Amino acid sequence: MQTYLFLVLFMSGYFTTGRALSETPQQALNQYVSFLNQSVDEVTVRLQQIQTYYADMGSYQQSSRAPLRLSPSGTLEVYYYEKAIASNALTDAEKPRLKTGAQSLWTLLNKIDQTVKALETYNRLKDYERDDFQKANALIADLKGQFEQFSRDKQAFYKQIQRIYHRYQPYRATDAYLFTENEMEQVLTRQQQLFDTLRYYLNEKSPSNWPVELVQQSIRNDEKTLAEFGQAKPHIDYPASDMIGSFKSGLQTIQALKMQAVDNYTFAARKSSRHGNEFYLSFLNHYNNDLLSWYQNFVKYSTTVKQLLDYPKYVPVFAITPPELTATQTSQTQPFRDAKPIAFTIKPATAPASTATFEVLNAYIDFINESLRQMNTLQLVVRNYQSSAKYYRDPARSSRRSNLTYSHEEYKVPLAEHQQLGLNSQHIPSPYRASILGQADVLLAMLKEMDGLSIELINYTSEKQYERDHLQRSDAILDRYAYLFDTFDQKKERLYQDVRRIHESYPARKPADSWNVAGKALLNLIDADKEALFGVRAFFKNEAPALPGTEKIKTDARTLLTNEFQNLTGLKRLGRSNGLCPYSPYEDLAEQSIRFADMTQKVPSRSNEHPYESFYYSFNELAYHYNKFSELAKEGLLKTVNEPNVFAFRRSASPLPVASVQKKITPPEPAPVPKVQPADTYSPVSTSNTTPANVPTPTSTTSTTVRHDTVYVDRTKVDTVYINQGRQEVATSLTGFAPNNMVLLLDVSASMDSPFKLPLLKKSIKSLLTLLRPEDQISVVVYSGKAKVALKPTSGSDASEIARVIDQLQSDGDTDGNGGIRLAYKLADKHYIRAGNNRIVLATDGEFPVSDDVYQLVRDASTQDIYLTIFTFSRKEINSKNLKKLAQFGKGTYAHITAENANLQLILEAQAKKQP
Repeated sequence: MQTYLFLVLFMSGYFTTGRALSETPQQALNQYVSFLNQSVDEVTVRLQQIQTYYADMGSYQQSSRAPLRLSPSGTLEVYYYEKAIASNALTDAEKPRLKTGAQSLWTLLNKIDQTVKALETYNRLKDYERDDFQKANALIADLKGQFEQFSRDKQAFYKQIQRIYHRYQPYRATDAYLFTENEMEQVLTRQQQLFDTLRYYLNEKSPSNWPVELVQQSIRNDEKTLAEFGQAKPHIDYPASDMIGSFKSGLQTIQALKMQAVDNYTFAARKSSRHGNEFYLSFLNHYNNDLLSWYQNFVKYSTTVKQLLDYPKYVPVFAITPPELTATQTSQTQPFRDAKPIAFTIKPATAPASTATFEVLNAYIDFINESLRQMNTLQLVVRNYQSSAKYYRDPARSSRRSNLTYSHEEYKVPLAEHQQLGLNSQHIPSPYRASILGQADVLLAMLKEMDGLSIELINYTSEKQYERDHLQRSDAILDRYAYLFDTFDQKKERLYQDVRRIHESYPARKPADSWNVAGKALLNLIDADKEALFGVRAFFKNEAPALPGTEKIKTDARTLLTNEFQNLTGLKRLGRSNGLCPYSPYEDLAEQSIRFADMTQKVPSRSNEHPYESFYYSFNELAYHYNKFSELAKEGLLKTVNEPNVFAFRRSASPLPVASVQKKITPPEPAPVPKVQPADTYSPVSTSNTTPANVPTPTSTTSTTVRHDTVYVDRTKVDTVYINQGRQEVATSLTGFAPNNMVLLLDVSASMDSPFKLPLLKKSIKSLLTLLRPEDQISVVVYSGKAKVALKPTSGSDASEIARVIDQLQSDGDTDGNGGIRLAYKLADKHYIRAGNNRIVLATDGEFPVSDDVYQLVRDASTQDIYLTIFTFSRKEINSKNLKKLAQFGKGTYAHITAENANLQLILEAQAKKQP
């Protein structure tokens, strides 16, 4: 028995010694990196605790007496520390230095943990009730310094690990594994350098000077890296080779994150530290848990060939309040600097365009479309401002009103998308490059000027300058906007035509391929649609005597449907529920083009908006289907541009008398020439092959005016209203009716993106706005993915603010109807008006599953005089059992909204209760 025990102990000692002896220096060093990563995780958890607690401190001090949350921090994990310092694979000279560094970091980590636990104890004892958070602030200040010290010490310690590693593993560029390790390490180091310029600021309300220029420089550096990254991949074994592509994808995700952050750094975002904080946490998450994980997997899968060194996570750091910003003198916005496009002659290419060239040409189209989307956002904001501003022209009358306000929070200049054009311009042939990039520069300059004018209006209204100059500067800015909107439309069209000329100079890679055959047929149709749209535009501008003919559209669309299976030979039909099916956008474009042609033969009736708006929405839906087909085809088909709503903002004229509605009315003359002109006036430059065949160009604004009959009058407050004969009689006043507490519960999921849905919903809501009284209050709850309050209860005296929120609604995401209903009832109950018309109006385009507790909530609330009305929106009437049951339980109306009743139905709901 003693002999057996001796053998067991001997063999155990042998294998333990063997394992220790078999451990390499690289493995021992990676144990230290594992300790660093575990330590970073511990610090990150404690930062999350501090974030939450500091926010709760602010709420508590604002007299809300909200509960203070500080979850227990737990016990530090000692395993990785002990395993690192126990390693024997390093020399006697290396081990003590590394062990000392690790002990120092472990001591500092324990100090951080003790400080957090002191804060936990302080909170548990509620000592803040006695010292008004003095000790809490002192502990948080200590933690700030400890975090920064830990970050510095961790970085210095890792450099020490690297020096030892390179003694064992000298770098050789000829070694594929070491070359790729070095490539990845450079990327990680550059991300850390950007991190070092950032902080998380606990006091989010303070403005911060977020380093947007440094982020843009980081984008430029990483874009160059992405172009050359992964050259050694063919010489690396699987699965390590697979990690190279994953690492590159991780960097591309971070690039997209940076680009989004650059575009989101708006004037409104600069007012607080929230934008920077959101970027910091998202960047940290993607870096530590995505990009770095692919590097670590590369190291792990390379072990059988080459033992490499891991890389540590980044330690988050924070500050209490950002440094104070230097006040800047506000001045008038400088006009954009115009430049004539450089003329160029197209030379047919001998070979198909490369993938990189095709992608950058499509990037120009994406830049134009995003720019148009932002411009449209601003058009609606400026339009609503104009309708409100005219009531402040008389100082005596304006003094009795609430202050004039302006905001453009949703407007974003697409800086990052424009930056990408410059970064990838080398893929455009040099004879064309300068011209189209210069045109894109001018468009960006115009968007920046629009932004600057809006910032001027914010300062102008907040300082009540309109009381001193009687809206003179406001008028000049609005005149300038009218010029910019129209000129931008002309310039984007010139850029699109030039990009298209370049694209069409390349031969198709496979001309007989179904993608090319079908794409060419679809392009001919979208061109015909566009030509008709420009004809409609000319008609409403009094530049054409009649609406355009549409026989070509109908002929091309019918031909498309007739030749569908021939054109799409070899392409699989995946079904409408599959977003990769090419048949869906093909058929939708053909069928909806026929409806567009029918619509073009007559002016839409019963609309609150300018009649052109229906054409604008319909054409852009056609462009969406064409672009969807182009995206599915990937290489070869250039996208098309959307078109702006050129009548969304026009300089207001004197209101027409209501009596004149009974007869045909001649529209007012075109808007006067802007008071402010740009530095250089744009004049198109003629070039050879300027316009592809069958592609329309915008109608010149100098065309001869042709008068024709329209029926419309100016609205008195929010917008232009178009009145048609034969409409249903409804009392256009809320006099005698109870005050309204109306919560508009709006479905803004992706399925609402249709001319028959969201635009019609907006019209329906805005039909009510001119009738609202100060005692009426409107709230807006939207649900798409997650329900949220888009507009807190707002008095009817601030109809322009309600209109602004409605105009900015966009459809995107999934449906969460139950969550929206719960939130709407919570809002309606909180702001309940005794003896008022307390009503929730649910607007949706389809049925969704309704939970039992929601049915019960609706039934119970109706007994407490909070009612539920349901409006449905779709091309065809929706027969929904769930929705009808909800409306029945809520003792409200169930109605399908069409163009015929959109202007009336919401007014009827506001008149649902007489004044007591």
